[in-house]
Amino acid sequence: MTSVKSSAIWISHRGLSQYYDENTLAAFKSACKAGFSWLETDLHSTNDNHIVLCHELELGRLSSSTGNILQMSRSELENIQLNKGEKLLFLDEFMLEFKQQNWVFDIKPDTAKQTMSILTTHLINNKNLLSKIIFLFWSKEQQALFLSIFPEAVCFPRIEECYRAGIASLLGLAALGNIKTKKIYSLTPKIFGLPLLNKRIVKLFHQQGAYVIGYLPESNSEIQQCLDAEVDYILSNQPPI
Repeated sequence: MTSVKSSAIWISHRGLSQYYDENTLAAFKSACKAGFSWLETDLHSTNDNHIVLCHELELGRLSSSTGNILQMSRSELENIQLNKGEKLLFLDEFMLEFKQQNWVFDIKPDTAKQTMSILTTHLINNKNLLSKIIFLFWSKEQQALFLSIFPEAVCFPRIEECYRAGIASLLGLAALGNIKTKKIYSLTPKIFGLPLLNKRIVKLFHQQGAYVIGYLPESNSEIQQCLDAEVDYILSNQPPI
């Protein structure tokens, strides 16, 4: 596999989960060792106001145990063993262990209201944290509420905004994509089976003062496509090359 010299920032998607359970201490430590400087994770809230790093509310995919995170306490979740032998990780543990890295927080909508309330306490007490976090909200209303409290926070455009901007650029109609300055747009290597990421597309975003993240390339060739397109970020399940 060839590569090009790239200044792209690599973001680890839930840690390196080839050998460890995703979103766990071991998975993120492995990602840091592999060279990632940014860590992406999913935030859900427990019934006793703790934030746990987990993609789904239901535990069935990750463990032989069953249960719904929103209905469980921290102490109950701490006793869960995941499929590859790891334990669930909580936000306070993550922030302490990985304070040298930058973070992407995916605020899951099912518990977003509670998660935002807990996060607000963290951030009001230490607003310097905002400079190292990018947030992803799935609800326009929830994002607007969060930005009303923390207007300086950086949030990814939501998925519909990224699709609109990407398709408009692919069709040569970038002006219809409503691309906004300083926003970071997630674009997949392909859309509807057609190659999306290339230098021309990325340049259109840069001309608007926006940035592009190569979203989850699934193969070495797609990673190379992101590098060749000169994206600003790569969100990946694979180590940097």
